[in-house]
Parts: sequence; C-alpha cells; structure tokens
Amino acid sequence: MPSIAPLVAAWKRRARNLPGPLAGTGEVSNGEPVQVEMLVSGVWVDITSYAMVRDDSGSISVSGGITGGEGSQTERGQARLVLKNQDGRFSPRNPSGPYYGAIGRNTPIRISVPDGLGGKSYRIWGEATAWEPNWDPTGTDVWVDVTVEGLLKRLAQAPAPERSVIYEAITDPPLTGLVAYWPMEDPAGATELASALTNGSPMTWTGTPTLAAYDGFGASDPLPTITGAALTGGVTKYDTTSVTQYQARWLLAVPAAGFSDVDVIARLKVQEVAAGASLLNYFDIHYNDPPGGLGSYGGPGTLTITAKDGDEATIGSNASTTIDARGRLLRVSVEISLSGADITGTLRILDINTGVTDSASMTVVSTSMSRVLSVSLGPSTLGGSAGVVGAAVGHLLLQTTITDIDDLGRAIQPSGETAGRRIQRLCGEEGIPFEWIGDLDDTAALGAQGRQNLLALVQEAVQADGGLLYETTDVLGLGYRTRASLYNQDPALTLSYTGYQFAEIPVPVEDDRYTQNRVTVTVGGVSATYEETDGRLSTEQPPAGVGVYGSDVTLNLATTDRATLLDQAAWRVHLGTVDEARYPTVTVNLAHPSITPELKRAILGLRMGDRARFTGMPAWLPPDDPDQLVLGTEETISHFQHKLTFTCAPASPYSYVGVLDATAARIDVDSQLVSAVSSSATSLVVAPAAGETDLWTTDSAEVPWDVRAGGEVMRVTSVTPWLSDTFTRTASSSWGTSDTGQTWSNSGGTSADYAVSGGVGTHTLASVNVSRRCFIDTTILDWDLYCDVAVSATATGGSIWGGPTGRHIDSDNLYQARLEFDTSSVVTLAIRKRSNAVETSLGTYVLPGTYTAGVFYRVRFQARGAVLRAKAWLVTDVVETPEWQVTVTDGTHSTTNYFGARSIASSANTNVSPQVSYDNYQVTNPQTFTVTRSINGVSKAQVAGEYLSLANPTILSL
Repeated sequence: MPSIAPLVAAWKRRARNLPGPLAGTGEVSNGEPVQVEMLVSGVWVDITSYAMVRDDSGSISVSGGITGGEGSQTERGQARLVLKNQDGRFSPRNPSGPYYGAIGRNTPIRISVPDGLGGKSYRIWGEATAWEPNWDPTGTDVWVDVTVEGLLKRLAQAPAPERSVIYEAITDPPLTGLVAYWPMEDPAGATELASALTNGSPMTWTGTPTLAAYDGFGASDPLPTITGAALTGGVTKYDTTSVTQYQARWLLAVPAAGFSDVDVIARLKVQEVAAGASLLNYFDIHYNDPPGGLGSYGGPGTLTITAKDGDEATIGSNASTTIDARGRLLRVSVEISLSGADITGTLRILDINTGVTDSASMTVVSTSMSRVLSVSLGPSTLGGSAGVVGAAVGHLLLQTTITDIDDLGRAIQPSGETAGRRIQRLCGEEGIPFEWIGDLDDTAALGAQGRQNLLALVQEAVQADGGLLYETTDVLGLGYRTRASLYNQDPALTLSYTGYQFAEIPVPVEDDRYTQNRVTVTVGGVSATYEETDGRLSTEQPPAGVGVYGSDVTLNLATTDRATLLDQAAWRVHLGTVDEARYPTVTVNLAHPSITPELKRAILGLRMGDRARFTGMPAWLPPDDPDQLVLGTEETISHFQHKLTFTCAPASPYSYVGVLDATAARIDVDSQLVSAVSSSATSLVVAPAAGETDLWTTDSAEVPWDVRAGGEVMRVTSVTPWLSDTFTRTASSSWGTSDTGQTWSNSGGTSADYAVSGGVGTHTLASVNVSRRCFIDTTILDWDLYCDVAVSATATGGSIWGGPTGRHIDSDNLYQARLEFDTSSVVTLAIRKRSNAVETSLGTYVLPGTYTAGVFYRVRFQARGAVLRAKAWLVTDVVETPEWQVTVTDGTHSTTNYFGARSIASSANTNVSPQVSYDNYQVTNPQTFTVTRSINGVSKAQVAGEYLSLANPTILSL
C-alpha cells in the first residue's frame, strides 16, 4: 500500500496552522515556495513533487560558505534531499526509468525558494555527486538519497596544468597562423629543445647553453641562458600562397650590463629573394653599445633591425628602438609585411613588467615576400659576433599574421596582476561563470602564476588579498568578494532579540579560534614578522596577555618589499586580536510570525561577507549591538519551517577602515582619566597614559567623536586645554577668571600689584625681593604648559625674574621655569626648586641674543614624574624651538595644590615698579573633554586612572 506519510504531514500542518515551505504561495512558477529542478537533456525539469514527500520528517538541507570546523577557507556548497522513486526514475542505471541515460554523476540540480519579489532565491546551484537508491523490505517505500555539491567539489579534484601559463596561452587554442613554436622550457640535461607543434622540428644549438636556468619570467617554467651559444630552429615548410605578413616573437631577459656593440641577438633566415640589386637572406636584430654614446645604429642599450644579404652586408636602411633595454624583461617581435613591391620590417619590444612598448621600422624596396627557413637566437656571424653573453631566451614562435604585441594579455606576465583580476581571468579561461563584489583592481598585486590547478590558484589569490571566495547560487559558477568590499558596511540584516526574531538563543563565545598575535609572512624567501606586544590579546603571558599564538603564512605577492610584508602580517594580527566575543552561529526560522516579508527578503538576500546587526540583547551581555559578518549558512527546509543558521565572525576588524589623510580618519590616543567623575559628570580631565605624549585635537571642526572608558561610550563635543587664558578682559587687584573658567588667586605684595588689561596679566614689582604669585587650584601632578613672559623695561641694578610654576604647594614649595632678565639684556632660562623656602637652581640655559622691553618669550614647562623639562624662544620666531634646553631630575615635590606664575625683582634692582607680563597661559596637558554620557546605555562613575580610547578608531586599510 502507498505511504501515508505525506497525508499525515499535511494533516499536521492544517491542524496546527503551521506555516511551511510547502504551504503554496504561488510566488514561483510551480506554485510552491520551494522548488527543486534538475537539468535533463538540456531542459530544467521541476521535480519538486518528488521531494520531501517520503515521510512527515522530510526535509532538504543546504550549506555553503565557511560553515564550521577550524578552517577559514570556503567549503563547497552541499545539499541533501530525498526523492520518491517508486517508478525508478531517479535510479541513473534503471533502463526503464524516464531519465535513463540523462542523469547521473554531476547532473545539475538547483533548489530555490520565493524571494518575496515574485522571483526565486536560489539556495544552491550544484551538481548531483551521489545517488543512493534505497527501499524498505516491502518495496512500497522506495527513495533515493541525493547529494548535491557546488562547483568547488569538482574543481578541487581537477589536475594541475601540464604546461606553463604562457605555453597554454600560445597553444590552447593555437594562436592564429602559428607555424613554429619552441617553448624552450626543456629540463637541464635535454639534448635539444622540443617543438610544441606536432609537425615542428626541434631546436638545436652550438656552444653550451644552460638549460632551465632562468626563472625570472613569471608565466614560464625556467628558460635557458646563452653565453656564446647559438640556438637554431628550422621552420617546417608552410603554405605561402596568400601570406603577405609574418612575425617572429620571443622572450628576452637583458642583463643589467647589456651586451657588446653590434652583437646579434636574433636572426631570421628567409628563402633568398631579390631585393633591388641585392639578394635578401636575413633579418637580424642586434644590440647597440657604441663607445662614446650614440652610434651609427642607436644609443646604448637599444636594439636595431637590419636586412642583410648572404654575405651579411646590410641592404638598404636599418631602424633602432629608443628605450634602454638593459635590465629589462622583454617580449621582442620582428614583424614583416608586404606593401606593393616593398617590404616593411618592424622591430617592436614590450617591457612585460611596465607595459612600455617601443618600435622602429625600416623598408626593403623592390622585393617580395618569402618563406622563413629558420630562426636563431644568439647566432655567431661572419662579422665576428660570437653571440650574446648572459641572455635568457624562450617561447620563440612564428606566425603568418601580425597581431598586437600584448596579444597574450596577462598570460605573458602574471606578476603584478591583482588578485581579483586573476580570479576573473582564470575563471574566464575555464569557461566558469564569475561574479564579484567590490573593485577587482583594488586587490593585492600577485606574483607569478605557478603550475597548480585552478582552485589552488584561486585560493592563493584569495589568501593574498584576504577576501572571500563563494559559489554563485543563480548559476554554476564562482564569485569573489574583495577584502575592501568588507570595509565599513551598513548592516544588510538587523535582527531583534526582543522581537523574537531568533530561532535559537544567540550565544556569544569568548574563545581563541581566530586568535593570532604573532604572524610571519613570507614571500619569495623574504619574511617579515609582526607581533602584538601590548594589550589583553598580546603575546605577554597571562594575565597581561594571552601568550603567543603564532602562524607562518606564505603568500604569492608581486613584491618582496619588507614594508609590504609587514603590513600583511600586521593586518592578520589585527584580525586575530579582536577583543570581543563572537557569535559562532545565529539561527532564524522564516516560518516564524516575527519574520516580516521585508525581513525574509533581507535574510534570503544575504551574501557571504554581509554584515548582520543584533539589537535588544539581554542586559547581562555587553551593551553594544553586536555586528557580525555572515561567513556561511546551513539551511533546513521542511514541511513546517525554513531554518537558516549563519556562521558568523565579528565585523569590527572591517569597521571604520580608512587612510590617514581621509577627512573622517580617527587615530586613537592612549589616554586615561586624571580624576574620578560621577556617572552624570559632563566634564572629564584626560591625560596621556604612562609613557605616551600624544594629545587629542582641539580643532572644533573635528568633533564629535565617541570614546570608551570602563565600558561606557561617551560622545566628545569639545576638547580644550585644561587651562587656557588669553587675558582678553579687564581686571584690577587680581587676574580674574580664565577663559576656561578657573579663578586666579594671588599672593605677595599688595592687591594693586595685580591687573589684567591690554590683553595681558601683569605683576607690578612695586617692591624688590618680594614675589608676586598668581595661581589656580589643581591636583594635577604631570603637565605640559605654555605661557608668554615679558618685562616692561631693561633691568637696572639687578635682575628681574618671572615664569610659570608647577607642583606649586605653597609660596615656599614649588617648581618654576624662570626667565631671568639681567642688566646686560641677557635672558637665562632656569628650572628652579623652592623647598621649605630654600631656593635652588636645578639647571640653566642662556638664550641667544638680547631682550627688548615688552617683547615676549614663550616658555614651555613640562613634568613627567621626577623629570622636569623647559625651553623658551621669542614669540616672534613663531616656530617652537625643537630641543629641550633644560632637563633635570628631581623628586622633591610629589604633591601639588596649584598651577601659577611667579615674579620677583632682585634686591639690587633699581627699576621703578617694573612689570612682568603674562599672556597665552595654557595647560595643554591634561585636557578637558566636554562629553555626552551613556551613548551605549552604560551609565557609571569613572575612577581616576581609567583608560580612555576611541570607541571606533580608524583602522588603516591594508
């Protein structure tokens, strides 16, 4: 009796009102929301009615991309399904079946679901790699388990090519008019150089060439070098009835030293023909290196084409190229064409590394076309040339047509080809449909193309660039997503946890699957290593880091430049030190009512490498919405649901990627909070972390940006020096309030000695040997400050002193960067210490030149622990003097109450109430941030010393 499983399944759907892929929406041509099609005799046949009907648990599983395990390469797509087979139609070897002889291994099968727009979303387009007939003992339940796999399965099993890239390009299919071809890739020990054509004769030699000695041509197997050796190949007789042109071409590596003047590089021997009063026998290509510069043929390093008779006398004119061929890899072409009663001979060269071409033409008059009898490289001549020294040659061919010299495209020199373009070319050569995401030209430049099978070559390109290879699902083909296309994406899918859009709880995992903090990249035997030595995922032993996670990567790049290799290694360390949890798998069910039609379309439209964002995550997880890249998918389509499980990895390594000179670039500054703040404070005091000196920009055009401290993200709306005062106000008996809001206090002398006017703050020294001090409260111990200092008159009788103070505890305990204006108009910078009212000079520097009353000097004063530094220069010099003029070490004062300025006239001074003026007083380090709190929902008090960094620093692109 027939199976009742399909009837039971249908009853369950109706009874439970469960949506299922077989519910029938009419969105695709067969009226079903899942469709299975098989290519039979060139026609796609809908076989959906035979799928998922054997029992009520019938399902179709589909997977693709990077879906599991420890691998990082794309796996072949795979689908498994069961087909009802009572009539044996899916038994490939059943002669009674309707598909007998039309199905079997690698029969194309495609599976689709509605895309929500009236079309199909193909979930896999592959080939049936396994048919497994099965049945129950009664013979009433008969089925076939079918495995469908993507193109990568077949490509992985393909053999490596038997010949080099350029050999294949010349012979498969053969170039137009090809009548002779010697690859010259023969191994050492060969006794002749074989022809690649079945009717061709081998090339022989005189002298002793060194076979398989030169590997500088990236498209070729090793080629011979010739030093005093001549290679000659006879050309099999060919039909010349309609031949009015021909060309001979070969590869030539010219050593940096070049050859000797008039050395013959190549000779075409032609069937003797009249040429005016002479007989034409040869076309020669020779090298020029005339003593004293330009010779009769051409300048040093150029090549010349000449026509010669049987006695090697030149017939008519000759022509020379202009570029210097020394040290170049060339393709050389000799092109002969008939024009009326004359022959034009053109010498053309192509630098295969740069693409530069050059040519020169000459004419042989009153002659006719004749057949090429032989071609020689490095021949000896009657004139005494013994061939060339140190040349590498290969891939000599003769065609009875003339084509562009770059007719082989990248096949002549794959080195320098971008990864994306190589994948595109390889697929094109094999007739494989290819699509891409991103700019194929904005991918890594590759080195030579080795003799590997297509998939190995493609994976080599993918590894060099760092993008993603995928199988296309709307045709049996391949696709490539460039690394750069992964940068800075907007989310293609947003799933809400609180909206119940996950079919299973998305579990974040803290593990070391992708961890690598020391990577060595090797290219062509040259290596560079990058190591992350700082931070939670550094190579430091736990708990400071995680220990060493290393890897050695060999890449095929166009350069062995160590800086490039180091960049490659650093990028891989960047990917391997992502300090966040990853979501290995995330599952959705398209049959769930929370999945809207729009969301369903977004899910089905996801491409490998697209970004997915998860919102509304539980409060016990990190507050930021996780951003993940979708790397692979596993799907299960059954009667009741369509579940998709995505393999994910953090998207953050590809977020905020840019270049330094971009307008939006944000480079992190390693900083920490100087003082604790409450959870609602909107002003933060920030200083560089220990050992750091870089400050945040104060350019108002650069804000806002987000910073993170203790897990809280805050938005910075302004950055100012902690203290800044330009004294653009009027005040008497004090200095009033600074531009940044701090109030100056003063001490010493009388209140009349303090004032602000005319854009400066002044200390009037109405009495000698009495200091005047202005100061602002602070607890800051390390600082970097600037202020301008000037005196109102040249000192008489004794010096006048003034300058900024730091770690100013009280009038008897402080440090000062003091300028002494003496009676001889000399200025001396000193770092002074007052300790318990005893004043000591710790270091001095005499500034060049003399001072003028009223002219300001800019003083910079800095403290880092026990190290104090100071410098001074005329404000009119504009540019800060680069060196620190005074550097001392003193640990006397380790607390502070104030920043300030202190002025005093010596007891011998006779000026009447001189003034010391101050302007542009700035404590540039630390800085004050004005912030908006709790950008990511975290609100917390922050402690002094908490590290602060950009929430989203710019990542330098590879």
